[in-house]
Amino acid sequence: MDIVFVTQNKLGLRCIRTLHDIGASITTIYTLPDVSYISDQVKFEDVAEETNADLRKVSSVNDPGVVEQIVADEPDFLFVVGWSRLVEQSVIDIPEIAVIGMHPTPLPRGRGRAPVAWNLIKGYDETSLSMFRLVEKADAGPVYATHEIPITRRDDASSLNEKIFDAGETLIRDHYRDIADGNLAPTPQQDSEATWWPKRDPNHGLIDWTRSAETVHNWIRGQTHPYPGAFSYLRNTKITVWKSKPPSGETVFATPGEIIDVRGDELAVAAWEEVIEIETVQLPDGPEMPAASLVREYQFEISDVFERVRDRTS
Repeated sequence: MDIVFVTQNKLGLRCIRTLHDIGASITTIYTLPDVSYISDQVKFEDVAEETNADLRKVSSVNDPGVVEQIVADEPDFLFVVGWSRLVEQSVIDIPEIAVIGMHPTPLPRGRGRAPVAWNLIKGYDETSLSMFRLVEKADAGPVYATHEIPITRRDDASSLNEKIFDAGETLIRDHYRDIADGNLAPTPQQDSEATWWPKRDPNHGLIDWTRSAETVHNWIRGQTHPYPGAFSYLRNTKITVWKSKPPSGETVFATPGEIIDVRGDELAVAAWEEVIEIETVQLPDGPEMPAASLVREYQFEISDVFERVRDRTS
């Protein structure tokens, strides 16, 4: 059976390699052009060569010319995994068997955008990678299988993504053959139970220090690499905060956002009546560095206060 694969990120890359490892035939890989400004975009030249697949770079698989190309590929399966654009019915109708997608939530919970970030921002202690049959409505198709993924308080967007990549490999190894042989029918989702998560953009990362320390920690870890990062301001200077420690419950009565101490390489900062220790930060056009460097090497001081104005976006 021939597979056409549409993807832009490492989850798709891992799934392609896994399909190849189990003997599946991948004829064509569609991905984004090299300059697409997508935070999790990776290159597919090497895996295309490894799998002897044609590599085509397109901005949209819904363009009529691209649809014609996919029709000419004559796929039995079309995989759309790690692709941030909706797929129209003209594409869904092409493969002989099905279009298969993956989404890192226990569908129907968490349909929509930025699922890795939202899982962490919301403080969930587990999620799932759902393998489902695509329909035109986003993330609404019947589900073939799910793989549970634990989330620790130390996990962040980078480590959770790695767990998702592993789960994608497991789902392919455990279920692709059954789907291909017609031995695994998908289960319809219950639309009445669906929740939707909105798109995020870099301006949404402003930290609100008046929230609990746990909420601030979740905010920071949900937006770290490969995403643009949570941020705040000190003396009108933008500070990107890449990493924080899980809060210990230490109480403090200080202005939210106030730097209250230097602890090793970390800065202790006041949230709402609790301390959060931030570990890694970055100044504009500078390298990532230990948070304590803001006080030890730059002009900032203990008692300076990170701004917490919600509508500031630059």
